[in-house]
Amino acid sequence: MEKSDLKKILDSAIEGNEFPFERFFQDTFKKLMPKLSALTKSKENAHEVFVISMHKFWERFVINQETLPHNSIGYIYTMCRNAWLLQKRQAWDAVVLSETPETYKPLDINGHSPVPEAEVEKDMNDGFLKHKALAMAIDLLSPKCKTLIEAVLDTSIRLKDLQSSLGFNNYQALVQAKYNCKKRLIKKVYEALTHLKTNTPIE
Repeated sequence: MEKSDLKKILDSAIEGNEFPFERFFQDTFKKLMPKLSALTKSKENAHEVFVISMHKFWERFVINQETLPHNSIGYIYTMCRNAWLLQKRQAWDAVVLSETPETYKPLDINGHSPVPEAEVEKDMNDGFLKHKALAMAIDLLSPKCKTLIEAVLDTSIRLKDLQSSLGFNNYQALVQAKYNCKKRLIKKVYEALTHLKTNTPIE
């Protein structure tokens, strides 16, 4: 697809018409499915990393309206590959802490960290504190989010098996919900770490 054609699709999405982007989503998945299946060794995993990557693609080029890459299909495949490698390389609690954005660092009323950054980093490396913060953060999630996160932690549960019981119309919506829940969990983990260190309430 030409860059100009993709720009028209994204412009339509920005204006509120998401149908062309949905068609682009489906067409791109069909093109990348063989490579992604070979990479992940599973159609389900291929679909999951694709949905996660396209969610990020939407954030970058529809919400933030960044400049499009020259080769969008190659760019999306690279995003998918990186997402898969990240899942394979890191344990869940390491992912939660290492991916936490700067904006989630605890701040006081003046915009300053109430805990010295070196101390926060030290505590984050302490296994007991990390796992306690993660457990606290999971407890603060909604029941649906908690189920999705617990399914990720328990490798015996297949994510796709939860689609019907959680009320999702399709697998794409389920994967996107898991991605959104993970972002909420990341924020809650840092709030829990702040609480453990400063004894301040968690919102």
